[in-house]
Amino acid sequence: MTPRFATWIVAGFALMPLGCRDDTGRKPTFAVTGKVLIDSKPAEHATVVFHPVGVSGPEVVKPRGTVKTDGTFTLTTYDGNDGAPTGDYLVTVELWLAGVRPDEPPSNRLNVKFARPETSGLTATVLAGPTTLETIALKR
Repeated sequence: MTPRFATWIVAGFALMPLGCRDDTGRKPTFAVTGKVLIDSKPAEHATVVFHPVGVSGPEVVKPRGTVKTDGTFTLTTYDGNDGAPTGDYLVTVELWLAGVRPDEPPSNRLNVKFARPETSGLTATVLAGPTTLETIALKR
């Protein structure tokens, strides 16, 4: 094998990862944690959804998390607690609870403005690395 040929082989192996891509179409994700309070109390069972800014359509992946008893949440995009892709997001929060009577349908216990990305007033940025968000403090 000539030195020149060996150089081409090494260069080919070095560049191979650049030509490979994830066949699943998944973007890399990074750990994201946060906290949601309603009237200064943990928003237990609330759902937090991150809507990518400037991207729309049914195929858009929206990281989400469920608030625990202490008010904290961890985002999931593809698989349990895997985080979220980097970028800017509009954030929504909903707290769906069953009605008091058996015939009463579930309802969102928060102001409807928090359920819509365009009216929630909540934003977040996910960085390339673990991200701990500022506490989201809502008033009923």
